[in-house]
Amino acid sequence: MHRRISESGVSAAGFEVSFALTPQHATGQYLGVFGLGAGLAEALGPGLLIALCITWGRPGWYVVGALFALTGLAALLAVRWAQRRQHAQQTHPEAALKESAA
Repeated sequence: MHRRISESGVSAAGFEVSFALTPQHATGQYLGVFGLGAGLAEALGPGLLIALCITWGRPGWYVVGALFALTGLAALLAVRWAQRRQHAQQTHPEAALKESAA
């Protein structure tokens, strides 16, 4: 099955993950880090692409493809981990209290 992912879909997914997995008491802090990551990507991304794709040519494109694949996989694993952790805290609130007190 082929799926087309639009920029607005990716943006909506990013904000959904950033809000849904954020602890209620630290929403501002988490969203600040989320925004910092997006800003860094916008600032460093063009220079990195130029350095890799134009300077290195075809091998640079392979590196860019590998970076996209690795970051996509890392994001997927991080979201799944956070969802499991959030679910565990909701089903066992006493464990969550002990963890936050430590």
